[in-house]
Amino acid sequence: MKIETQRLILREMTAGDYDALYAVLADSDIMQHYPYTFDEQRVRGWIEKNLERYRVFGFGLWAVTRKDTGEMIGDCGLTMS
Repeated sequence: MKIETQRLILREMTAGDYDALYAVLADSDIMQHYPYTFDEQRVRGWIEKNLERYRVFGFGLWAVTRKDTGEMIGDCGLTMS
């Protein structure tokens, strides 16, 4: 399943989103209001956790991509603690 707006596509994450997600989660300016920036292991864990959430709960954080370029620019959605 995916959701489309005029400019964005929201879809389930895949392991192939690692590089784009790392660029966001490891950036200290972007993550300034989060307790920490992510290293390689944390980004891989973030993706794996969401893949698990899809299997267990049927939902999780989704990749947010630009419709015009396909570039992943972040994530959003609902999670269970």
